[in-house]
Amino acid sequence: MTTVDDTPWRRALRAYPSSWRDRHGEAMLGTLLDEAEAQGRDEPSRGERIALMRSGLAVRILGWMPQPAREAVATASAATGFALAMVFAVFSGFGERVDWRLPPEGQNLDPQASPGLIAAGLWAIAFVLILCGATRAARIALTATAVAGVGVFVYAQIDPLAGPRAIVTVTLTVFALLTLLAPVRARLAAGVTAAVTTGILLFFHLSFEVPPGSPSDAIWTRVLTAEFTGFLAGAVWVLALLTAIVRARTVARLVAAVAGVWTIVWLIRLTMWDVATGMLGLAVVVAVGAVGVGIFRAGARWGHGTHPREGAA
Repeated sequence: MTTVDDTPWRRALRAYPSSWRDRHGEAMLGTLLDEAEAQGRDEPSRGERIALMRSGLAVRILGWMPQPAREAVATASAATGFALAMVFAVFSGFGERVDWRLPPEGQNLDPQASPGLIAAGLWAIAFVLILCGATRAARIALTATAVAGVGVFVYAQIDPLAGPRAIVTVTLTVFALLTLLAPVRARLAAGVTAAVTTGILLFFHLSFEVPPGSPSDAIWTRVLTAEFTGFLAGAVWVLALLTAIVRARTVARLVAAVAGVWTIVWLIRLTMWDVATGMLGLAVVVAVGAVGVGIFRAGARWGHGTHPREGAA
């Protein structure tokens, strides 16, 4: 039995919500105290404090979302983010940088690599690790992807000609953060979703042309227009409703997660186009979602509250 004073550890565990501490606090406390006694420590190390604070905040933030929903969103985000990253690398990874401030003879028209290739390459590494089942390494790669996305965004503000556009880096960074919501265990579903998403994006690219002289990522950014993402999100939501009607719950959960991911992209696009419009779109999404949840809960209560008539077979 441990003889270490547990007060410092109990203070560190306050980062977790009280409901979580009631269920798991004593078990975690016992593990931490046993490890501290074995190492001859009488208080948490700096690494333990940081880890407890980080995980406690994650539990508080994610407590509103059930674990199956988090896993579905993470799977959909991993697949969609990978598809977008690869399409960007193929269509916009290399291109000419035209500076309209310089005369034609002063232009360097040699294809140049976009800084966005860093984030796209890390996305590819992370997704391959996910498909291989290397969860810990994949999460490290995804964290690096998010950091690279922020760095490329800052660099693009300093040197706009280098690109990519803000919508590109913001979208890839948001997808990386959403994938970190939960470990991606449904590897087959992630692979299939990535293949289908890539096919849709390739079809979109082959169906539209961009005028000569447009920025190098003009083709790719057309995917992220408000019209395209809004239409795609609506179509996938209809598909999610149909799968729910036929009671394919696992498939419906994943399809709804994909629809939610594209809805987030649509809101990002609206906000970057016009903040007021983006906030209005967010309000509409929240209102419709609240009504849908209310109808679902009312139906569930009605289902649990109904009983067969007395004497019915």
